[in-house]
Amino acid sequence: MQGDIDRSRIDKRSCFRRYWCILLLLMLLVAAAIAPNSYTPPLNQPFDYANGTPKMRGVNLGGWLVLEPFITPSLFDPYIMDGVVDEWTLCEHLGPDAARKLLEDHYASWVTEDTFVQIKKLGLNHVRVPIGFWAMGSLVRGEPYVANISWNYLLRAIEWARKHGIRVMVELHGAPGSQNGWNHSGRVGQIRWLNGTDGALNAQRTLPYLQQMAAFFSDPAYTHVSPVMGILNEPAGFLIGGEAVVNWYKQAVAAIRQATGLGRGPWAVLHDGFLSVDAFGGFKAQTDSLMIDSHLYIMFTESLMSLSQTAQLKFACQSWGSLATTSTKTFGPTMVGEFSVAVNDCATYLNGINVGARWDGTFGNSAYRHSPDSTCADKNDASTYTADYKTFLKQFFLAQIEAFEQGAGWFYWNFKTESNPLWSYFDGVEGGWLPKDASDRGLGYCTSLGYPVNLPSVDESG
Repeated sequence: MQGDIDRSRIDKRSCFRRYWCILLLLMLLVAAAIAPNSYTPPLNQPFDYANGTPKMRGVNLGGWLVLEPFITPSLFDPYIMDGVVDEWTLCEHLGPDAARKLLEDHYASWVTEDTFVQIKKLGLNHVRVPIGFWAMGSLVRGEPYVANISWNYLLRAIEWARKHGIRVMVELHGAPGSQNGWNHSGRVGQIRWLNGTDGALNAQRTLPYLQQMAAFFSDPAYTHVSPVMGILNEPAGFLIGGEAVVNWYKQAVAAIRQATGLGRGPWAVLHDGFLSVDAFGGFKAQTDSLMIDSHLYIMFTESLMSLSQTAQLKFACQSWGSLATTSTKTFGPTMVGEFSVAVNDCATYLNGINVGARWDGTFGNSAYRHSPDSTCADKNDASTYTADYKTFLKQFFLAQIEAFEQGAGWFYWNFKTESNPLWSYFDGVEGGWLPKDASDRGLGYCTSLGYPVNLPSVDESG
């Protein structure tokens, strides 16, 4: 499958005629000079991640090359009675041929060039693209994923991004064995990465994929359009053990720089593994182009979900603002790779297929319920959102991004969903609770609410 410009063919074998070589190279030069907006440098100029100016402002292209039931429930609904709960079981149930057809149809339609046209119009400058290890290599016996297909669609999307001046961060979202046991790693259940019988083997299997990514995006053809790569999404440090995760990160960074050279190649992003930033004190962020990533949500923590709207705004401004400031001073460049305006966990399949929600008291064995009469019945129907609720959602978004811009910037999760509007940037803009231009807003928003971001403490009583 070809993109607008397939760089792999710009070599002596494909350029039979000098005219076409020159034409293609001119097209690349023109594309390199494109900027998505006035505050972002064009692709032929470096983006200053080290100093955090300008800010990364982006969306995730989630649920695309790694499936997530809550983003695209229609892919899973026909097979739930057959025990399908993630990409692993979906591919296993369908078999290789049917799985490949379903996935290719999805890859071709979920993200198109129009996706990047819209992202550019919204004042954004980055996208974060999750991929699984199966995008790049062969599988071991028993792994049912469809291999070596999604990478082609990624490359086509990168060319669309180039055309519209958008920078692309590609992140390994699914590692061999699953680094967290959640469906967005590819497989629900037991963590078999740095954990269990095959944990050490799977952790080592992961390293060559990272080297492959780093070497590929170090090519001059991709250096400026894909200048950042995520090492691994959300390794469960709280279950695996923080020391084990940090030690593996050290191996990963060494492997990446073996492929690229010290301080060369793409910026490498370490997800914090749900650990304190102090755990990463042994890394040299500035000298080796490293960035740390936190994913900050309200709805997965019962104490935060229970706060009043006023207290949630205050928490975002002060606690998350303080986190971004402290991490930047302590570690170095710090980004927030995922966040949302959702303050409940009612999105269909958000916690997993048939798992339930904390909000209405149906989540697993938890005794929590937001209130005695709380229900998820209307939470995913944007037509029921009142003007006051939309005002709060917009305030919450602005409070969060001001806090996150105390660091290097942010990526909203997600760019769109099939049926969960609070998780869709595009739906939020259309519905009026997210801004039409992320760069066109007043500064000092938290201060205007009375919660300046430089205050470290939060009164959670509301």
